Amino acid sequence: MADRYESRARRARLKLAGIGVGVVAVLAVGGTLVVTLWGDDDSSGPGSPDAKASPSASSTASPGASAMKEFTPATAPPIPLLKPTSNAGGSIGTGFEHSNLGAVSAGVSYWEDLDLLDDVLARKQWKAIAAADSPGTVDQGVSEVRKVREGVGLPPSGGTPDGITFSTSVKAALGRSLDKTGDVVVVWLNYDRFATIRDKGADDNPLRDETTSLVLKWESGDWKVTTDPQWTAKVKGPHAYDPDSKYAWLDGWRQVSDD
Repeated sequence: MADRYESRARRARLKLAGIGVGVVAVLAVGGTLVVTLWGDDDSSGPGSPDAKASPSASSTASPGASAMKEFTPATAPPIPLLKPTSNAGGSIGTGFEHSNLGAVSAGVSYWEDLDLLDDVLARKQWKAIAAADSPGTVDQGVSEVRKVREGVGLPPSGGTPDGITFSTSVKAALGRSLDKTGDVVVVWLNYDRFATIRDKGADDNPLRDETTSLVLKWESGDWKVTTDPQWTAKVKGPHAYDPDSKYAWLDGWRQVSDD
């Protein structure tokens, strides 16, 4: 169904330092990391809510109603994302303005830059972006990275093996306020994830068109990831992202640009 998000599990082979393993898929539900290893069997990842939210809560300013009906995410101008203005201990970009665009930019930046295999770096990153009301988020993030490491035959703690690179590319985003002030925003993200191994090239079956969300709270002058149930309980899924769908556009989906 067009309005239902499905985590598209697929068989994909990688060779990580000579170890045959499935592609690592790191998904987030309401800001809490859920890590799944796709192996030899077909698995289904966690689903997302399929409730239809009001199109009035768009992440960007919209043209007149008659013009809006003609747009799709693919035909409309992309959102020009804001750049981070600070770097938390060299681990992850921070420092985004207090606006809906700032929240969307932060969500995209965090999701693209979170490390998937280095648990020490992951702890630094999560400490930098976790809200004060969600202290367990840091340990959860680190725990899941360690599970991934063990799942691919690596020691539970350590850095990313030399010659292996994971890259996440967010293609579209939607930001929607969860309170009246705009200080708590759920940011929905549609992304691809790729793995590249030195001398062996890129994964020939990467994760594509995955959808996840982060709940961000304005705190101490920046956007922080919160997993507080009072906010995550309010998250309702928008229409599924489709670059050629006017309904996705009306619901607030926008393609993003780092330029």
